[in-house]
Amino acid sequence: MPSHLHSPSALPQPRRRAFPANTLAAALAAAFTLTGLLAAPAARAQTASATAVAYAIPAGPLDGALTAFARASGVLLVYQPELVRGQSSPGVQGPHAPAQALATLLSGSGLQAVVAENGTWTLRRAAAAAPVAAAPAAAATQDGASLAEVRVTARAESNGRTEGIDSYTAAGPSGAATGLALTLRETPQSVTIMTRQRMEDFQLETLAEVLEQTPGVAVSRQSDMTTFNMRGSTANLKVDGNRLLSTGWGWNSHTLYTLDDMVEIDRIEVLKGSSGLVNGDGNYGGTVNLVRKRPTQEFQANVKAGAGSWGSRRVEGDVSGPLNAAGTLRGRLVAAHREADSFRDNQHSQARTLYGTLEADLAPDTVLSGGLIYKERELRGSSGTTPIQAYSGTGVAVPLMPRSYTNGASWGGYEQTSLGLFARLEHRFGNGWTGKLQLARDTVDTPELKIGYLQYALPGAVQYGRYADIDDRNDSVSVDVQGPFELLGRRHELLLGAGITRARTTLQRGSAPGSSLTAAGLTYEGGGGAIVEPGWGGLAYSNDLFSRKNRYVYATSRINLADPVKLIVGARVSDYDQQDVTDVSWYNYSMRERGVVTPYAGLVVDVSPNVSVYASHASIFKPQSAKDINERTLDPEEGATTEIGAKGEFFNKRLNASISAFWMRTENTAETVGINANGNTISRAVQGASRRGYELELSGEVARGWQVQGSYVLHSSNLSSASTTPEHQFKLASSYRIDKGAVQGLTLGAAVRWQSPISTSRGAATLRQDAYWVTDLMARYQVNRQLSLSLNIDNLFDKKYFAGVTNFTSQGLFYTWGAPRSVNVAMRYDF
Repeated sequence: MPSHLHSPSALPQPRRRAFPANTLAAALAAAFTLTGLLAAPAARAQTASATAVAYAIPAGPLDGALTAFARASGVLLVYQPELVRGQSSPGVQGPHAPAQALATLLSGSGLQAVVAENGTWTLRRAAAAAPVAAAPAAAATQDGASLAEVRVTARAESNGRTEGIDSYTAAGPSGAATGLALTLRETPQSVTIMTRQRMEDFQLETLAEVLEQTPGVAVSRQSDMTTFNMRGSTANLKVDGNRLLSTGWGWNSHTLYTLDDMVEIDRIEVLKGSSGLVNGDGNYGGTVNLVRKRPTQEFQANVKAGAGSWGSRRVEGDVSGPLNAAGTLRGRLVAAHREADSFRDNQHSQARTLYGTLEADLAPDTVLSGGLIYKERELRGSSGTTPIQAYSGTGVAVPLMPRSYTNGASWGGYEQTSLGLFARLEHRFGNGWTGKLQLARDTVDTPELKIGYLQYALPGAVQYGRYADIDDRNDSVSVDVQGPFELLGRRHELLLGAGITRARTTLQRGSAPGSSLTAAGLTYEGGGGAIVEPGWGGLAYSNDLFSRKNRYVYATSRINLADPVKLIVGARVSDYDQQDVTDVSWYNYSMRERGVVTPYAGLVVDVSPNVSVYASHASIFKPQSAKDINERTLDPEEGATTEIGAKGEFFNKRLNASISAFWMRTENTAETVGINANGNTISRAVQGASRRGYELELSGEVARGWQVQGSYVLHSSNLSSASTTPEHQFKLASSYRIDKGAVQGLTLGAAVRWQSPISTSRGAATLRQDAYWVTDLMARYQVNRQLSLSLNIDNLFDKKYFAGVTNFTSQGLFYTWGAPRSVNVAMRYDF
């Protein structure tokens, strides 16, 4: 069972913005101005064991009394839930030292507490425990090593937080598949968690970099556009469980989040397979949920600076902790700045992130939190979604270009700002029931996006495009309650939820007349750096609107059929609306679905104390805008995933392992079959499109200090378009921390990934990338408790490979190079 942890917890003109050089400096200055505010109450909290506090904790369930005690006293309290299950407490009133108050609360329970050197209070049965008043040194000597492990496990499992657990796995809880707070082993679907430690060890700083090393995810690049594929479908995206339904033209949608810095993210939960129960509509391959860092109960702060290949420079800071002596108000401020050139000619990017959040205990059982995330990003030298040409539309081969080649103009690109606002109200009712209300708004503003690129297609051409006033907005409101109930002498769980998500994109789109390469005095081989920016005056601009809305209710229940057998059943009912209005008839849609039911069922059977087997059946639906040859919109795509497997927890839940087999079947799957006379895509509805495969995954600590995360994935499909994603993938990352000897404090690691061939064809022409390996290395040296130095080498053997292949039908076949070898060094200081 998981440990519980309680602690105080005409020509459209772009809207211009400044990118001041001191933005990050100001943010970091503000962050560490707060250090004094945060450190003072943290220091006072360390003396909690000797300071009298006024308590008003009524008699009642022991678990609730302990929660109230921890919040009032500032004590970090850890215990196994089975120790307090079903027990009552007499409560405590008036001023008491924390040790006296806890002893009163535990009266008659048979429990006592021990105190570790680090200040953690851990409940044990009285026969095996020393009194709470015992000297910390003695308590630590009694069971120092195991006590430290208990604290780490409790941190990981109390709310799913992975920061500070030094692990490549997390047991949960996670609601990624069902909404219920379940461990990975209790969840009857494949779920992968990329922990904070995994991201930091291998310097995975953007969402694309993280998912490139995530088991079961294939990252495909199309010039500056990045897509994430799982089980033959693109991924759904969520932040803190709130769905992002971004819409819009072309590559605009794909640049919104894939390049985002992950500095404010605690972990990334990746659900494989259909997710209709938690999403309603969407893609059936999987869902990526980014979970943000929350304020910590104890003071902590760090700064980090790094530099690397292609002039990359990055600095970040993070400060968190209590803002008052009681610890009932907590805050966190995170900032980062990154800028770099690219292995591609004439390309430069920079990004800034500022994240702030507050968390307040309104009452012993009520927590209100909220905050904002502000980001600025700039990209120059972009060619949009047009990669390097390998074959013309008539099958003429184009000479292979070097990896540094770009067909994009140096002036092409964009400046972008995004602002996310969120609030969360959580309450613990009686009898184990909890409720949560969440509100979120994410906006991304791109005042101007310019594109200029070369095209080889005979005869060669120079193409231009300009978008103005691109405004993307995502809003969501959700509420849910969950808790236990008794039926037929057994204890079960129930979750009820409802909400609404809305997305809206508006933009103005215009195109300048193109010219031939000859008229422009350019050659394709020379690249796009010499493209002259045209005058943008006099362009005709469209006013485009894209909108999505999803309203839903859902319910999930975990039924305890027998001690080792749990049945999970649920269903979601969704209303869906889509409205797209453009000046191009092909892209005008008005779609509406009402009362769409997406059911879910899963069975988990514990076959031993450490191993469970499971089976699940999940469904999803996806309204689509694809049209057939008669310009009729295809019916919504419907699909289901059936999965069976086994999961194990080993070494006191420090290591997770799983094996699964899945079958996916979809109806009305759109597949491109050609282009009509107007240059628009013609699709056909494929009935009974199937995908199948299996996955093996291992994550966690195989021996003290030795972390691993690895997977092998097979995915096959009967769709011809599936050839652009690998059928087989193997990924393995490992690191080892040396705790003794002359090199004590040194951590060494490596990450390798392999994938089978990918290809795309047009007529007799085929563009193929053979199977390949990529190897990354890492090393970190902990100089002392505060200072560490790190070195990362990506693509150690400088493998030359295509990171994506694309078929533009009449225009030909295209490829995007993967990144060459790069080196990064960094220094981190923890306060």
